[in-house]
Amino acid sequence: MNEEIKGVSRRTFLKGAVGVAGVTALGLSGCTSNVQTESTGTTKKAFKADEVISCDIVIIGVGASGLAAAVEAGEAGAKVVCIEGQSTAGGGARGVEGCFAVGSRMQKEQGIKIPSLGKLVREELETGQFRSSGEGYIDLIKNSGENLDWLLDHGVKFGEIGSGDKSNPHPNQVFHYYESGAGAQDYVVPMLAAAEKAGVRFMYKTKGESLIMDEAGAAKGVYASTGDGKTLQINASSVIVATGGFAENLEYVAENGINTEYYHYEGFPGSDGSGNRMVVEAGGANNRQNAAYLNILSIKGLPGYFQNGKFSFWIGVAAPYAIWVNEKGRRFVNEDFAGENPMSMAIPVRSTKKTFIVMDQALMDKFTDGDAEAIKQLQDGLNSGEIVSGNSVDELAKAMNVDPANLNETFERYNASCKQQDDAGFGKDPSALISFNPGSLYGLHVGYSITAAIGSIKTDNNFNAIDTKGNPIKGLYVVGIEGTMLWANMYTFKVGGTCNGNNINSGRTAAKNALALMTH
Repeated sequence: MNEEIKGVSRRTFLKGAVGVAGVTALGLSGCTSNVQTESTGTTKKAFKADEVISCDIVIIGVGASGLAAAVEAGEAGAKVVCIEGQSTAGGGARGVEGCFAVGSRMQKEQGIKIPSLGKLVREELETGQFRSSGEGYIDLIKNSGENLDWLLDHGVKFGEIGSGDKSNPHPNQVFHYYESGAGAQDYVVPMLAAAEKAGVRFMYKTKGESLIMDEAGAAKGVYASTGDGKTLQINASSVIVATGGFAENLEYVAENGINTEYYHYEGFPGSDGSGNRMVVEAGGANNRQNAAYLNILSIKGLPGYFQNGKFSFWIGVAAPYAIWVNEKGRRFVNEDFAGENPMSMAIPVRSTKKTFIVMDQALMDKFTDGDAEAIKQLQDGLNSGEIVSGNSVDELAKAMNVDPANLNETFERYNASCKQQDDAGFGKDPSALISFNPGSLYGLHVGYSITAAIGSIKTDNNFNAIDTKGNPIKGLYVVGIEGTMLWANMYTFKVGGTCNGNNINSGRTAAKNALALMTH
């Protein structure tokens, strides 16, 4: 590589490029209510309860949104039962760095004013191709300051306020960082304590299996299985589903055009799609086809960014300067496209059978930069065959199993574009056009690293699940990333903390509506 990469080192790049009612009143008492038939495709499964529990509100899932709902409802005097399939509370909230808010007392104390909320909403809607809920954003913003103050009042610890991306600051300082940088200690611990103090009952290793619906189509509870093999019938006036998405469910993920052969889930366990399945079986409108993903590209067998590995992060860093080719050896995208939003990186890969990010030796040296762990991961990839190399384009084509004529043509056209500083093929920014030298070349076979699937059930502004005709299902609420309508196809990533802001807002909003339902 004759050109310097615009004076940018791996270290500076790492800073800038890439960067969860009583039984009798319900009419469900008596032996006959202990059996419900669940339709699961062509088979039917009957649930016979070993134990019947009654409460006002049952919450399925104890992550960020589930905890917010539990505290809101418990402190209002409702009898609340929370079930969680895992052995601990927290879900994805354990790894979240902070929360969105506008008008919090922290911002007021620091004199922080947000210059243009309208512009913020417009950016979000444009990125989602206007398939997201504009009303939902307005509600989120309107409630966010009070929500943040409510968290502070419950002992949630925050540190500084920023844009959410220190390397690429957004003009709106809306991201309230947790004091420790993660919610495991600063959010989960105080919120769990607050819920327990309010008398909320938590049942761990207890998984929701099927919603209980009455003859009018309203939700009246859930059947759940316990770790010791028992079946519980939990009767309630409302059900809040806070199950955290479906990113672990390969069948569901594949519906979005993602090749699961090269798929790696990096989130916390429990995102198996069971919440989506239960709600859809109960008549809720499926939204999996519009799901957004918290994702980045990765190399199979190597640590991903969200696992504290480094190599997939470097893919994001090096990708603008590399050449991306498909299984035919042809370019298919302007490689600098993900500069505004790294979440977009995995989208064009869905159209290929295989994708290789191609680097020459100079580019590889630039981004491994003598780092021992990086060099080890490079060697691990070479050993596994997920990274291949060659001393010529023909050798690399053979190693990648692509047409050598196509790959040679790709290189010739690309180097000509670099020389002219004009990408005639895809309009790549001239600053990212750097010629490839003959000699050692690398092909990095990339797939998906996904932390969360966002938005699987259609909801209204009250976070009621809606049916296929657009009508709310009485007593059934879907919150957190399972029920958000704020993102479609791609997680915008730009405005710091909006996803967790939605978690808090949806949990509290659903709980308030469930409380109101108790009085009717």
